[in-house]
Amino acid sequence: MRKRKKKKGTKLIIPEDRAYTRNHEWVRIDSAVVEVGLTKPLLNQLGDLIALELPEVEDVMLRGFPIAVVESVDKLHEILPPADADILDVNKELEWDLDGLSEDPYEEGWLIKIQVEEPDQLRDLLTPDSYIEYCQETLGEESEIV
Repeated sequence: MRKRKKKKGTKLIIPEDRAYTRNHEWVRIDSAVVEVGLTKPLLNQLGDLIALELPEVEDVMLRGFPIAVVESVDKLHEILPPADADILDVNKELEWDLDGLSEDPYEEGWLIKIQVEEPDQLRDLLTPDSYIEYCQETLGEESEIV
């Protein structure tokens, strides 16, 4: 098993144009459509990915219940939706391009686009600063906002 080592002095980049969950998903809100993906700190912790299972368009998701799974050589991560929502679009290409997910998780690596039923459920999301603090406390990762 090959482990990735972070170079000393390097920082993970955390985009400031989105919010974050404590389960390491990012959430970008663009009026009625919400994009969801995985953060770089989580992907670094997982290491080499071997599988990704995404939901289908028009599936209904409930906050707190896993909607997808990403698997690495020795870990499994359940992806939790940030709110009750209907799935509008799914980036199915990622199921066959796991390197694309790891290399560009914040743009081309988006997982799902959803329509949130109750926007108030998004109030518990972390700001970029709060997410960085959370990563430092839970993962020992140093990050920087861009």
